[in-house]
Amino acid sequence: MTIERMSSDLLTSAYGVLLPVTNEIQPNDALLAFLDHGGKAILFGEYPDEYASGQMRPSRIVAETGEAWLSCVENLRSRSGDLLIAADGDISAVNRMHVLAPPLPTLTRAQQMPILELEDIIAEYGVAVSRLGVNMLLSPTADVIAGRNDWLRGRVLGEEVDTVDRLVGAYVRGAKRAGIQTALKHFPGNPTLTGIPALEAAMVLEDLASLRILMKPFWTGMDAGAEGMMMSPAIFGALTPPVAGSISPTLIGLLRDELGFRGLVMTCDLDHKATQRNATIEETCLQALLAGADLLLLSASAALSIPSIVLAIVTAVDSGRLPKERLEAAARSTRAAAARGRS
Repeated sequence: MTIERMSSDLLTSAYGVLLPVTNEIQPNDALLAFLDHGGKAILFGEYPDEYASGQMRPSRIVAETGEAWLSCVENLRSRSGDLLIAADGDISAVNRMHVLAPPLPTLTRAQQMPILELEDIIAEYGVAVSRLGVNMLLSPTADVIAGRNDWLRGRVLGEEVDTVDRLVGAYVRGAKRAGIQTALKHFPGNPTLTGIPALEAAMVLEDLASLRILMKPFWTGMDAGAEGMMMSPAIFGALTPPVAGSISPTLIGLLRDELGFRGLVMTCDLDHKATQRNATIEETCLQALLAGADLLLLSASAALSIPSIVLAIVTAVDSGRLPKERLEAAARSTRAAAARGRS
């Protein structure tokens, strides 16, 4: 079957569950085609060196003016209508909005300041990014590190559960005051890791009981009103069989059924080695949908496969492997988040 012969409703839903990354604010033809076919979400991301350092390239800071951002967003929304536009806005890691918004505090300062002051700073930041068209921040990080973790070391909000819990709540409340949606990451937490998920089959070794003890910041963020939840890309050894959080029915079920989360469940990058392993990106996307994820994050590299991913999703519905109701529910969740973020 070819895309041209597929149901238009199914095609729209399949495009509508994808979250491609674009590193630049000048959209290419493939990204525009994605929106024309029903795409409802975009993540403005970073290059690897920017992600690692937490600093945007000087050339980007010069080129990405507020006027350029607004022009880009106007172009994108003219094609899609409601659109979920996401970016990282981390206190302790990468801030995609660089000098376009008021500065976020250093981690030390955030930990020391009165909680209402931190909420005020996040609200001011949220208002600024909202004016630029961003309506979801893929922040804050709710992970608590308990041992070796080369991926998140230096990127979390503290070393103690209560510290992380306090800052997560303040961040979500502040963003909510500004009308900005937030997505907590990376459920159910990654206390220790055997490697870096993007590069290797990194595994979390804690059992589920231990993970629950460190899960308090996720509870707090949900109670404060976080609209999204990003799953971990790492493999969880406590699962049978061990599988990454982004494609785990058990962990997404825990989030939905035990914690009662009713918001948008999104994956981390599905081409991370720990998540994809030896599968194709198309198969990994199907696994994520079958596990209960709503929005599938595709790196700039993986986004090149959007046509074949869409073909695989619709073919899986036609064959009965992927229930149509599951795809439609995921697409509705994404459309609802895009509509909430209307500005």
